[in-house]
Amino acid sequence: MNTRKENEGRKTKKEATHYWPTRLRVDGKAVWILLTDAEVHRAAKRAENNPEDVPGLWTRIRLVFGL
Repeated sequence: MNTRKENEGRKTKKEATHYWPTRLRVDGKAVWILLTDAEVHRAAKRAENNPEDVPGLWTRIRLVFGL
């Protein structure tokens, strides 16, 4: 799924041109975060290098459906 969005409201050239809106839980509360391309690539590489830390299929299903 590609949820990458263009940052149309950039105020300066330093701001990212695109971002990835991502929803997750922090301290039991659902929040939105905006990740830049660099952050997404860095996180993907980290997950690739540490497969033992990536949840398995059934764990992901339980997370998605709140089981």
